[in-house]
Amino acid sequence: MKFTSESSNRRPLLSGPYHSAPWRPGPAILQKYDSESGQTYSELEVRPNRHKYSDWIGEPKTPGMVQKPPPNENGARSLAGMARIKVATQFRNLTSEHFATVPWSMARRVWDQLLSMRAESFHAWRTLAAAYPGPEEFGAREYRYLLDIKQPLVPITTYFNEITSKETKWFSCLRISPKEMAASSLMSIHTITNLAVLDLSDGQVTIDNEVSKFDERFLRSWAELARSREAFQHLRVILFGWQEHLSDWIFKYTDCFPSLCHIIITDCPRMHQKNRAMWELTSQAAGWEAMHAKKSAKSLRPIIGNQDFAFGSISGCYYDSMELFSQLVHNRRPNLADSRPLLELWIGNPRQWSHIVDDFPSTRTIFLENIKRQNWKATEGPSTGGDREPAKRMRNQEQAAPEAASPPSKRGSRARPAMKSHGKNVLADMLNEFKT
Repeated sequence: MKFTSESSNRRPLLSGPYHSAPWRPGPAILQKYDSESGQTYSELEVRPNRHKYSDWIGEPKTPGMVQKPPPNENGARSLAGMARIKVATQFRNLTSEHFATVPWSMARRVWDQLLSMRAESFHAWRTLAAAYPGPEEFGAREYRYLLDIKQPLVPITTYFNEITSKETKWFSCLRISPKEMAASSLMSIHTITNLAVLDLSDGQVTIDNEVSKFDERFLRSWAELARSREAFQHLRVILFGWQEHLSDWIFKYTDCFPSLCHIIITDCPRMHQKNRAMWELTSQAAGWEAMHAKKSAKSLRPIIGNQDFAFGSISGCYYDSMELFSQLVHNRRPNLADSRPLLELWIGNPRQWSHIVDDFPSTRTIFLENIKRQNWKATEGPSTGGDREPAKRMRNQEQAAPEAASPPSKRGSRARPAMKSHGKNVLADMLNEFKT
């Protein structure tokens, strides 16, 4: 559609409906001349943006593959079958309250009907997750759900708000690339109060070669919010991939996260298997045991390489942490040991950890496990890790002992530094810090 305006002295102004959504102006305004009338005019071409306001919540996951139910081979359908199809086609208008008196056995058939029609949506999954969060219902592993948002069409915080369950009816797992996000958006991850797994992975090739925005300021701010019980109470696993600033300062803040079981690091230049002497004593003093290269890769391979759900997914880390979570001795650990429905969201282009599957073993990756459980407080020191091959770990530690005995002045005190309290409402101060 084109709009023209005749004028010899000034450029035309577009107003009214032409400035309202969903129209988006083109990149340039063309100046033209009419030889018959002698007038000059400007021509602007605008195109409707058909995807900007797409319903990413209510529309089917694969809208181009939605199928109609095939004819019944045995004649007319039963009333129950007709009812399931009707509910499935009208699911956009339903909420969890509509299923308050519906048994799970019937709701499961409705979900199966959606899958057979390729008509499942995030709204449908979220509705059933809120109505049937139990581990024997929609909380079973087979019902995890993946959302892959390659090109965000709404503000990042909108996605965060929609995947949040304030009543913790389901858990969310998030994969993002800090390089692709504004600092304010990265900071706002704390609003996802049901966050269980967080993957901060850069590593993609960029033209401007930007460095990661994630640094100690973010983790310190998140730790303050976690300690004040405002956020991150259910965060069980955090993954750091290709983070230039990451080093052993992370162990100053780990105790603020009451549910944290595993920290997984790969391709971070300041923390890897070859420089264990630089960070291992600090991690052990904070209550974290680092597996060696072979064990780290072996533990992650079935999770990252899972073909049954999605290759490169990280939600399997939640299931892997369940046994350890039940043994944590943190005094603020939430009492949510049972499985919950699991949602995994990818935003943008975070790099997949495919090298975990391809390279074995690899010195690039560290798998850290929380050992503050059972008799940790009584001994006031790191445990042997029980089923994590204690004899083999002892041999590896003895071999690394000469390197670990570097001058203490380079590492400072081995005691975990105490964090300063900024009061209950610390969010405003934190946001001001990221504006600088």
